[in-house]
Amino acid sequence: MRKFDFLLIGAQKSGTSWLWDKLDQHPGTDLPAQKEIHYFGGVELYRQGPAWYYAHFQDLNPDLLTGEASTSYLFDRLPYWHNDSQEIEYAADAQTIPELVAAENPDAKIVVVLRDPVRRAISAYRHWTKKGNLSPGLGLRRTAIEHPKMRILEYGFYARHLAAWRKVFPDEQIQILIFEEDVRGNPDSGLKKLYEFLGLDAGFQPAEREDKVHKSWSWTRSAVRYYAGPFRRFVNHGPLGEYLDNNDFLKRFSVRAADIKYLRESYLPEKLLLEKIIGRNLDVWDYGERLLK
Repeated sequence: MRKFDFLLIGAQKSGTSWLWDKLDQHPGTDLPAQKEIHYFGGVELYRQGPAWYYAHFQDLNPDLLTGEASTSYLFDRLPYWHNDSQEIEYAADAQTIPELVAAENPDAKIVVVLRDPVRRAISAYRHWTKKGNLSPGLGLRRTAIEHPKMRILEYGFYARHLAAWRKVFPDEQIQILIFEEDVRGNPDSGLKKLYEFLGLDAGFQPAEREDKVHKSWSWTRSAVRYYAGPFRRFVNHGPLGEYLDNNDFLKRFSVRAADIKYLRESYLPEKLLLEKIIGRNLDVWDYGERLLK
């Protein structure tokens, strides 16, 4: 049975799709068609069983490196996704996510990319709003509190989640990248780190896509779509959507100062612990401070 050699576990909205594209281009890899399988990320998919999971890898070249990239894995306990409430509920008898992964492959290499948690949460909030099921008027703070199952806030508690992974996997099997430095700031250096960590040819130069892997919408486009009712298709596709992206006149209402302060109060207390865990200074993150000016 073909198993994974590595997992790219998140964080969500932190450049994992860009990294996946660069891994997929490398001649030393053969990756499944589905980037995010989420087998270890929720009770419902985990109960599909290993045969269902490994079917995603069955036709891949056994001589090349393979893995997957599910951002739901940067968490600790195994949650339900389709429980009736909006609360996060866990499988009481399940092992932690890292323990489940290690039971399948204790030698797997784990790749993590971390982004300023305040800006990551804002990006996640906009992602969920773009899907059209959340009222834009609810606001980030209320959405995070009233819909915790979306884990807009929870996915940013990096220190807690990494501690769970480091209990199971040794540090030499975990590579931590910083989005602002290793993806956005110096992508060539970041890719070299990643390729070397996975034992791939670090001299390979992947092509850069002309289109963005995930093109974000303006806040105005997301808000108009929510209220457009049967006319949503005109916002989803065509010139109206492009016009709203280029004329984001509702942008100032997307995230309020109170939302940013709420995120800062949530995440700043674990900054020193996180720096200790990853052995890296995180002053590159302003935790949304500049957004308040």
